[in-house]
Amino acid sequence: MRLPPWLPSRPALPGVALAAALGAASLGVARALPPSPYVSDILIALLLGAVVLNTPLRKPLGLALPGPDREPDRYAIGLRYTGTWVLRLGIILMGLKVQTSFFGTTEIALILGVAAASIPSAFMVAHVIGALANLRRPLVDLLAGGTMICGASAVNAIAPLTKAHRGEQGLAIGVVFLFSIVALVVFHPIASAIGLSPSFAGLWSGLAVNDLSSAVAVGAQMGGSGGVMAAASKSARILMLAPTLVAFSLMRQRGGGPVGMRSSIVSSLPGFILGYIALAVLRAVGDRMLVGPSWASLLSANKVAVDFLMLTVSAGIGLHLGVRSLLSSGVRAVLVGGGASVWMASLTLAMVTAIARGSGGVAAAIGMAALAASWMAYRVATRDEVELRSVRSRFDRGSPLSLAESTQLLDAREHEGAFDEPFLRKVLVQLHPSIGELIPVRKSPLPHGEGCRWVTYWEGKSGWALVALCREPGSETPIHAHPHRLLGKAIEGVLEELRFREVGEGEVELASRTVLGHEELVETEPLTTLHVVRAVGLSPTIDLQLRGPEIGRPGRRLSTVLAGPITDLAVGARLRVTEHVDDRPGQGGEGASVGRVPDEARAAGPGV
Repeated sequence: MRLPPWLPSRPALPGVALAAALGAASLGVARALPPSPYVSDILIALLLGAVVLNTPLRKPLGLALPGPDREPDRYAIGLRYTGTWVLRLGIILMGLKVQTSFFGTTEIALILGVAAASIPSAFMVAHVIGALANLRRPLVDLLAGGTMICGASAVNAIAPLTKAHRGEQGLAIGVVFLFSIVALVVFHPIASAIGLSPSFAGLWSGLAVNDLSSAVAVGAQMGGSGGVMAAASKSARILMLAPTLVAFSLMRQRGGGPVGMRSSIVSSLPGFILGYIALAVLRAVGDRMLVGPSWASLLSANKVAVDFLMLTVSAGIGLHLGVRSLLSSGVRAVLVGGGASVWMASLTLAMVTAIARGSGGVAAAIGMAALAASWMAYRVATRDEVELRSVRSRFDRGSPLSLAESTQLLDAREHEGAFDEPFLRKVLVQLHPSIGELIPVRKSPLPHGEGCRWVTYWEGKSGWALVALCREPGSETPIHAHPHRLLGKAIEGVLEELRFREVGEGEVELASRTVLGHEELVETEPLTTLHVVRAVGLSPTIDLQLRGPEIGRPGRRLSTVLAGPITDLAVGARLRVTEHVDDRPGQGGEGASVGRVPDEARAAGPGV
């Protein structure tokens, strides 16, 4: 019986247990250390995971240095589960941490006015700098989100919606926390030099510093009511996490999805956003109507649960942080995060200072000018041709490409002329789906034979198509030959391929048995390459395929009578076979169009 996807399967337990153990250890370390705004429990968990991965500590655990797809070792499935379902639960429970008791009418008007200009303009400025630095857009999204809203919590919440990689998630957390530390050093001298009162200096701190504990600490440095006002303005920014998630969901669900699947606004919204909003509303109501020891105990228990869940997720991210990946993008990520942080701090300071001196109109003019300037720069820096040029640059350097980037590249190359196979092989080698891009094939209702389902992600006019297949544990194909050229690679789970050659009329011989290595390309020729593909082990598998144009005839399927399972066959064994037309979807010569997800199947919506 298949478990619901939100329950961990048995193969997922080692990875979940490892991440949870490191999360618990980091929680213990954080509580054992003296309280300090310079130390974040999230950062401790991230570093702990990275240390285990990048030192000899990984050897006794059997932990492998991850490739771009974090495969294969026995922890991969559980770490994927942690980054999906544990993260979702943590985000939902974060809704109960949103405090609304700080707010008065005056403070709300001031905070929302400043935030309405600073948050969207910081997003746009980050993307302008990211385009100049040739940084992947999903990583820029994470850096912008962490700077705009609430540091590591926002990075973790936004990551599923932006098609980021796990390593980018960890890098973004480190960068945004770096500038929280910078704020602890420079904000107080700047506020003193300008002559801001503690109250307005605290408001500025909450509006500009991304990490909650750091924002409150900076506000407390201002003296007087600075700490309370910092907590108030920072809480207002945290409230904006929900609309920010909705905005990212609507902006970033284009590309990298199934062909033919149109998303409505409702279907584009991940369910965990609704859970977060529901608990945030419950917190607002409860703070006014359920005051008492029971309510306080519930909030206290929720805080512990959220801390543990987010530390588990952060430790899991750290277990994806290879040193090489950090070095390749680290400096450019710091430039983007630093630029967004400086913009956020400068703009909020200018507006708060104008308001403190009684010039609300000047503050509004500053905000509108900043929005207009950042919008124009953003439109220039993120034009389609600029994005395509960036994707091509990363492709030429051999960098990993997401499904969205790969389809963009395939579209552009097909528009320019015919494909050549070296180009297609290079695309498949560098193709590494990012967070959330494989959700459609995991949930696909489209059959591709018993125990197997599939989705077409891209289909060109040339007849080439990019498809993904998800195979249930233990499933296997019949002996078959495709009616098209095929290039493929396994990216999750363990696949075994058995290849046969024809030795006479109605007779084949097992020529080879191969466990397909990750990143290893498999190639077949139309109608002549006879093979069987098996999903080995206890977990589902996913393989990506570039299918060539159909040759005009249906595929071949061979049936045989075996005394035992096909796994008992030795290389050289011969079988009597009967040939049939391969009637499985996509194998009868009808092409990859049958892998288009119908509109009615879109209800599953996006996910992590």
